[in-house]
Amino acid sequence: MAAPAAAAPAPRWIISRGVDLSLVIGSAAAGYLYLLLGAGLHVPITLLWWFWSVGLDGTHIFGTASRTFFDAQARARNSRLLYGSLVFFFSIGPVMVLLGGVKYLAVLVGVWAYYHVVRQHYGFMVMYKVKNRDLAPVDNLLDWVFLSVMLVFPPFHRFFLHHPEELGLHMRLGPMEPAVWALVAATGAVWAARQWLRLRSGVPVDWPKMLLLGAVIPLHWMTFAWMSWQAAVPTVTIVHNLQYHAIIWFHNRNRYAGERNAAEHGRIPAAVSRSLLVYAAVGLGFSLLYRVPGFELGKVSELAFGFFCGFGLTHYYLDSRIWRVRHDPGLRQALDLG
Repeated sequence: MAAPAAAAPAPRWIISRGVDLSLVIGSAAAGYLYLLLGAGLHVPITLLWWFWSVGLDGTHIFGTASRTFFDAQARARNSRLLYGSLVFFFSIGPVMVLLGGVKYLAVLVGVWAYYHVVRQHYGFMVMYKVKNRDLAPVDNLLDWVFLSVMLVFPPFHRFFLHHPEELGLHMRLGPMEPAVWALVAATGAVWAARQWLRLRSGVPVDWPKMLLLGAVIPLHWMTFAWMSWQAAVPTVTIVHNLQYHAIIWFHNRNRYAGERNAAEHGRIPAAVSRSLLVYAAVGLGFSLLYRVPGFELGKVSELAFGFFCGFGLTHYYLDSRIWRVRHDPGLRQALDLG
């Protein structure tokens, strides 16, 4: 008699099945909603932009501040990193403006912001791979290449191959298009073949990873096919914001809970980790305090625009340093990745 087939292991989630499906993977629904409202129903982009900018983007920068500048232990341990990055990135914008490079500053902020979004999707993908023991070296490489190519291609295709004028560029790389499409097709074919081989050999499907890829990749392709950069920015970034709030809330609840941790880390991290309503209210206040003045002053002064770029640049840099799970045992524990 044939032995009964072993049941496939249940998928393992980062926070929980419900939260992951609604905010980590399901956050892509907010991007598709923005795509529908902007490209389909032609809702004014200024309305969509303000709701996203103040309500979600500015508040997610508060999420970073809650575990860096507002955390007494983090300030003491990483004072050079925190204050050095603050001084550098709030200075680089005004310096570039004074040197006549305001357009280059805008390109720097835009490119780094998109890279930041791509890296976060990669980070969540890796966490799902760790959780589900999906760590074969060949799959690690192919998953990284596949995600990177599929997310970098859409804006490259729009802004460098077809519409460079939207970014104020005067070069057109149209002759490269066949080679670029060949690279995309080859990447997709190799990755798909690997998934078929895994399935044939009985390797369990990493469903959370597959759902994440299936949610975010089509969104980026459709967004940059139908939207200019002004509309594309909130459409792809709102997904990133919701994911970030979910992981920050999970991290802060695990790290800052309890009276002892409140005494070690400070009142603000402890307060905003106890109540989601308090976290949202403080984050919204933080966002309003700098986003509204920054927008108004940036319209009349390029120096002000350069200065307020410091919020985003500092966030991008610090975020690349504070989520290094491999080198931070406390972070692994807070994210339940032990």
